[in-house]
Amino acid sequence: MAKDRKYHIDKCTAQADGMLDEGTEMAMGAGSKKGLVGLSNLGNTCYMNSSIQCISNTWELTKYFLDNMYKDPLNKEWDNPLGTKGRLTKAWAKLIGEMWCGTDSVVRPDLFKRFLGEFNVTF
Repeated sequence: MAKDRKYHIDKCTAQADGMLDEGTEMAMGAGSKKGLVGLSNLGNTCYMNSSIQCISNTWELTKYFLDNMYKDPLNKEWDNPLGTKGRLTKAWAKLIGEMWCGTDSVVRPDLFKRFLGEFNVTF
């Protein structure tokens, strides 16, 4: 996997970036689950999923994302070596939208996990 990384990551990241731009309806309708969803376990993600559930139920933060208030202060700078260029924040917003405005009873946090895993900094 390490020897093929240079061929694989660009394509995966490009595909994931495209998925971030796909709109998710951010309005709660009659069929919306309003956060009452399960999260699929993506291997060894039970701790991540429980953290997502806890943070998702912090209503003030969730409302901030559902109301798209996160877009203005979003850091999209490409020269910040510690940043994710806004992609992690967008992935979180998309996940929150699926959990609160979607109609599925189970949500896969795979896009969020991809960007969270990409954000690794060596100190």
